[in-house]
Amino acid sequence: MSLEGIVLKKMEDIKVGDVAYFSKTVTEADIMMFAQLSGDYAPQHVSAEFGKTMMYKSRIAHGMLTAGLICPVLNRLCGDGSVTYSQEIKFKSAVLLNDTVTVRGEVVELIPEENKVKIDVVCRKQGTGPEDRPLILAAFVQKLEITSLDV
Repeated sequence: MSLEGIVLKKMEDIKVGDVAYFSKTVTEADIMMFAQLSGDYAPQHVSAEFGKTMMYKSRIAHGMLTAGLICPVLNRLCGDGSVTYSQEIKFKSAVLLNDTVTVRGEVVELIPEENKVKIDVVCRKQGTGPEDRPLILAAFVQKLEITSLDV
């Protein structure tokens, strides 16, 4: 197993105010692969006909698919050796086919005695700004589990 490219961080590498971003356009393939992976074939995700009857007049991406886009931001802020200790996610709006989701995470607190980092997350779609309704508001606590590859 190659460990090349793995980024590990220690508490002293992380500062309150650190920010990271990730963006992705959610495609038909993403939605269908997530349906297959999760077993969630609810019609609002996979049926164009059903989607037309909804308030968005379109199918919507799975909420957990959208929430999964937060993971790269957590890794960038806390390193690849961190794990999610707790999370609170509030879904505020839907992601439609071909929406581009941008995730912004910011370190808001360090808890060095527990090796934990609190991160606030906001997910937005293309064409929206801070005054517009976000897709997701979330708070995560990441625990730094692996800070060295010394065995």
